[in-house]
Amino acid sequence: MDNAISVVITTHNRAGVVPRAVKSALAAVAPGDEVIVVDDGSTDGTAEALRPFYDKIRYFYQVNAGPGPARNQGIQLANNPLIAFLDDDDEWLPDKLYLQRAVMDNAPQLVFCFTNVLAKCADGEIVHNIIEFWRCDEKVGYRHAHTSLPELLGPGLPFSSIASLPPGRAEFEVHTGGLYASLMESYSAWTCSILVRRKLAGTSFYFTNELVPLEDWECFARLAKVGSAAYLNCEAAVQHVHTGSRLTNASDIRHATARIKLLTQMWGRDKPFLDEHLGRYRGVLKAQHLRRARHLFNDGRVADAKEDLKVAGAGYRLLAALPSAMIRAGIDVRRALKEAVTKNTGSHSSVGV
Repeated sequence: MDNAISVVITTHNRAGVVPRAVKSALAAVAPGDEVIVVDDGSTDGTAEALRPFYDKIRYFYQVNAGPGPARNQGIQLANNPLIAFLDDDDEWLPDKLYLQRAVMDNAPQLVFCFTNVLAKCADGEIVHNIIEFWRCDEKVGYRHAHTSLPELLGPGLPFSSIASLPPGRAEFEVHTGGLYASLMESYSAWTCSILVRRKLAGTSFYFTNELVPLEDWECFARLAKVGSAAYLNCEAAVQHVHTGSRLTNASDIRHATARIKLLTQMWGRDKPFLDEHLGRYRGVLKAQHLRRARHLFNDGRVADAKEDLKVAGAGYRLLAALPSAMIRAGIDVRRALKEAVTKNTGSHSSVGV
């Protein structure tokens, strides 16, 4: 079947929650689809927790290698032309795959499509429109991001013009276009919301192990460079907010370092892109260098922080020449001014990825 889906669930030591993810995937699949669970070296009884599903899933155990290699193993095991990913601590709404399959059927040129996300907090609070939250989070977004995704991708089509709306699903629009530049500014195509057309993605469809914790962001940027994507402006995936490992729980220095590496290796080496978007690229890169400098100073790594200031631009190179105490004060003043402007102009809170 040209539109059959392979669902890849990767897990590591989350026996208590991975059954919930599996149940949500099984509720979303259709005949011809498959659910693959790649157990990345769990030692907490995950295999036993999944035993009740063995007749409905394909279970594969591997020595612990990390999220990138685990997802790559899932891609290799997959038999179907469309591939979706689900993290072990999250879940889908039952109509997610129906909606995305219909969009991919309607537009065979699409490399991938993705949806919006809602978050469920431990205290029961539900937070909607998570993609827009991320766009203003300094770890996974950029406060000066050009536009919202619907504005960026252009006018959308009502989903009902593509296929019948499932019961209980309100009308929403599907926006199609290029996502490559936008992904430089914000992590919007979340792993658990994406569906990839394997044939068009080709050799670009893999997860590197050199950019943890941003291996998924790097992969989706690479796919966006290959061709167009579609954004379904509806919430079809659920992020469960908890205190366990998350992308935004990585140390600030480690995360900023990975993001700088992602920016320079992906967009910074793309000369045609830079010819058109050099100022935009420099703005995002500068923000991450300043962010890392601030955290390096807080960690007592003054010399390293000064190097980031030098890279940030002429004004900050002068700042780097000052005594360390004065530099720290200078950064704090800039941050205070920035926060004051944000408060007066309106801002979003953030929910960790």
